Amino acid sequence: MPVLLLAVFLLAACGPSGKIAEPQRQDLDKAKAVQQSVDSYQQNLQQHIDASQ
Repeated sequence: MPVLLLAVFLLAACGPSGKIAEPQRQDLDKAKAVQQSVDSYQQNLQQHIDASQ
């Protein structure tokens, strides 16, 4: 019986962790979008540099 109670408490403690990770996931998605924009800008800049030489 004590093992069952311990398992229930552990499972209950794991529940909210998904909600805490959601803002971090959103921040990561935003950071990936910014990185993609920076990479695109860098690629365009490099193409202009190569074309001017």
